[in-house]
Amino acid sequence: MHFSIPETESRSGDSGGSAYVAYNIHVNGVLHCRVRYSQLLGLHEQLRKEYGANVLPAFPPKKLFSLTPAEVEQRREQLEKYMQAVRQDPLLGSSETFNSFLRRAQQETQQVPTEEVSLEVLLSNGQKVLVNVLTSDQTEDVLEAVAAKLDLPDDLIGYFSLFLVREREDGTFSFVRKLQEFELPYVSVTSLRSQEYKIVLRK
Repeated sequence: MHFSIPETESRSGDSGGSAYVAYNIHVNGVLHCRVRYSQLLGLHEQLRKEYGANVLPAFPPKKLFSLTPAEVEQRREQLEKYMQAVRQDPLLGSSETFNSFLRRAQQETQQVPTEEVSLEVLLSNGQKVLVNVLTSDQTEDVLEAVAAKLDLPDDLIGYFSLFLVREREDGTFSFVRKLQEFELPYVSVTSLRSQEYKIVLRK
């Protein structure tokens, strides 16, 4: 999974609050979430508390005054390197602190309320199953729901994963990527706003 922050945007605060800079985090070239510097600083401080300062990559420091466009660009580059380094670290990148931060940010960015929904999942034999999940369910939760629907034994679940695919005009599918622990499958597939994208269960 490739993390990048290719762009920033100026956004208005809630209820007419002051404007702020949002950093758009992309995963494999697709927008995953928009976050503020203060949110990423909070993530950094939580990781430092749990794992110690020596484990963490450098984080761009706070500034007392508003940033110039050049400083915003510099911070964007530094935050991008930070997110890439954290994700690539076996300990930090797999931590629940990091993954839950990204799941919350994804749900907030797409403004999806937590509610029960029916999610269609394709099987490798072309059949479809509908599972009742929460919009806030992470990948592992959805995988377990599909396995339960299929009466798949617990000891076999680990051999399967959920994948995002795109349906071609001829009815075949192209592989997009494996769904990860830092995302919400329902939000990931619906945020693409195209019926071409599906979730499939496969080994």
